[in-house]
Amino acid sequence: MIGGLDIVAIIAVGMGLVFWLTDRSSPSSRALALFFGLLGAAVAANAELIPLRLTLPLPWWAPGVAILDTATFIVGCEWGMRAARTVSDTAGGISRIRVIRAAQALTALYALLVIMYPELRYHALGLALQNRTAPPAQFLIFIVPPVLAGLLVMTGGLLLLRRRPDTAERIRIVAALAAMPLLAGSLVLPERFSALAMALGEVVFLYGAIRYYVVQGARANFMSQFLSPQVAELVRQRGLRHAMARKRVEITVVCCDIRRFTAYAQQHSPEQVMRLLRAFYAAVGATAREFGGTVKDFAGDGALILIGAPVHYEDRAQRALNLARRLQARVRPVVRRHSPDLGLGVGVASGSVAVGIVGEGDRFEYMAVGAAVNLASRLCDKAGDGEIHVDEVTLAECGEPVPARRRRRTVKGIAEPVTTYVIEAVD
Repeated sequence: MIGGLDIVAIIAVGMGLVFWLTDRSSPSSRALALFFGLLGAAVAANAELIPLRLTLPLPWWAPGVAILDTATFIVGCEWGMRAARTVSDTAGGISRIRVIRAAQALTALYALLVIMYPELRYHALGLALQNRTAPPAQFLIFIVPPVLAGLLVMTGGLLLLRRRPDTAERIRIVAALAAMPLLAGSLVLPERFSALAMALGEVVFLYGAIRYYVVQGARANFMSQFLSPQVAELVRQRGLRHAMARKRVEITVVCCDIRRFTAYAQQHSPEQVMRLLRAFYAAVGATAREFGGTVKDFAGDGALILIGAPVHYEDRAQRALNLARRLQARVRPVVRRHSPDLGLGVGVASGSVAVGIVGEGDRFEYMAVGAAVNLASRLCDKAGDGEIHVDEVTLAECGEPVPARRRRRTVKGIAEPVTTYVIEAVD
């Protein structure tokens, strides 16, 4: 006959499968799936042991139940450690790690004590619960380590919340902290109350998990506009706050623009212009993905692509030049299929810019502000059909030979004349 604890175990295993199947690309969700899988196994093992703890000798596998309990706790702590990676600053990180490691060590000590004195842990507690009396004083050795471990985990969780982790993970952390007293209390309560306490703990955490996936779903819709799977992967691993934190970074910017678009738009129907832009955007987005580019803007007949933010690349300058060449090789033929009069110009520039999310309410935008963005846009304006205009900094960073076509020009918005090069021309 299936009892209350068996049902709780089934629910725990089911939750573990849900976390694994729906979000196994996330390290924190994988750890959480393992935690609930172990929790279900631990609950089922305890349910088998409870009817046998009043008889001596205890089953040979009784100490293994404590090992399973300990493994569950340790894996739960590992999930917390992965959730802590979503904190964008590292202040207090070592302290949190030490607190969690100390909690894991105390739990390991608990398992060792159960292995040494299984009768005291299970038989003595069973007699006390049956007779409704307090367990012997020696039983404190099984209470103190897990209680201290739980307090340390609560402390570590509160320290983590003070550092403002990623919004989605914060929801799960709060739910875990709320569920922990219920799960811990189920270990010492009578069976009929133990199952209820554990079920309530699972429901509390399940609510947090549902809220987590609601936030992640809204976040996915927001991230889809950037067309970069590298960005999505970074968000899954480190959280949106860390990935999109406002900061100054070195990046390379690629701008491209359809040549003679205005004349085309005047001579063709709006539906034809829309088809051109749809094909142009799709081709630019697919090309940018190949090189880890983040499409910041599709504006009219142009596009602005960032290499190096929010995902950092050591070879960003070389990636940007390769992207520029691929845009001319792939996107230019796409626009020319709509009219042989159309063409494509590309500008590339590198430098230090400020990046991050700006906006309020439900409207946000990923921004990049700095001289490199302005320069790439101006160089793109100067580029003729089939040309790539690149600044001197980008060429120096990637180590490419300097092309023969060198130009020293004044660029609007930049005080000093800028040395630029035409590195490629498409016939």
